[in-house]
Amino acid sequence: MIYHRAGRIAMLSDGEKIKFLDVGHGDSAVIYMNDFHLGGVKTIVIDIVDADKLINELVQSEIKIVDMLIISHMDADHCRGVNDFLEKFAIRGVIKKICFNFDRRNPTQTMELILKRFLELYHKQRITILRGINDTDLQKRELVSNNTTKFSLIYPNVAEETEALLHKSTNDMSIVCLYENEVSKIIFTGDLENNGWRRLLERMPELECDILKMPHHGAFYNDENGMGTEHILDMLKPHIAIISTGENKRYRHPSSDTIKLLKEKNVEIYCTEFTSLCHCDMDSLSRKCYGDVEIVVSDSDYAVKPECSNTSSLSCSACGVNVG
Repeated sequence: MIYHRAGRIAMLSDGEKIKFLDVGHGDSAVIYMNDFHLGGVKTIVIDIVDADKLINELVQSEIKIVDMLIISHMDADHCRGVNDFLEKFAIRGVIKKICFNFDRRNPTQTMELILKRFLELYHKQRITILRGINDTDLQKRELVSNNTTKFSLIYPNVAEETEALLHKSTNDMSIVCLYENEVSKIIFTGDLENNGWRRLLERMPELECDILKMPHHGAFYNDENGMGTEHILDMLKPHIAIISTGENKRYRHPSSDTIKLLKEKNVEIYCTEFTSLCHCDMDSLSRKCYGDVEIVVSDSDYAVKPECSNTSSLSCSACGVNVG
């Protein structure tokens, strides 16, 4: 298996693409898988924060069919753009399948509006609606695949969902998915916290990845009541960390401890936006650190293609934390 190596940023003319969109404090990603049978692509969308940005991305890629929309969980910074997107995308395209979970007993107003829209699509278009959950006898459940790549749901299963509901942990209800082929493995984590990671990695101790979408926008977890960030990184062994960031004074993600730990373990860090952690003039740099981050997977290699790179302009970048 050939991995992306530090310092190598390239554009490959052909291959599958995975794009992490710069949406500020929130998550949104698009996966373009080859459709060898029909000669096009299979498109997967994970979380929607900015409907217009997502639609522009799909228009530029000439996508009129979204094969699967996954809402990792119903926190607003993962789903607030869903209804806006469904309304606007209906003018030009269709969505074939939607996958989500009920992650709280008392739905928020946003969640109620989204669920009503899902039901409207089901009754009008017979769109397929899937629960984002596995039976306890399954390690992973294949959602979309082609001749070379599988995209699977690996968390939660029924027992893990039940435990998260009992503890009223919406983050530990996050749908976690794995993109894998002979060249690369990428894990999409939602906001999974340390209790959820403990359950997932006890069940799948051999799970590893090349690229990790850092859970909860780079939050740091200790080992109390679950599995800490260092233990998670030691088990998964990622080469690259993607952190979907934006200034949020309540959560203040990513954690400086997370950045420091990633640097200590020689994991390449790609943050979409600067935050106050970076100690920079964010407005003068349009807030973008790397902006949109695209992973291009060829038959033999993968590479990172960021929208931009402003880190060299910083006098004190978080990614330059002195760990010595």
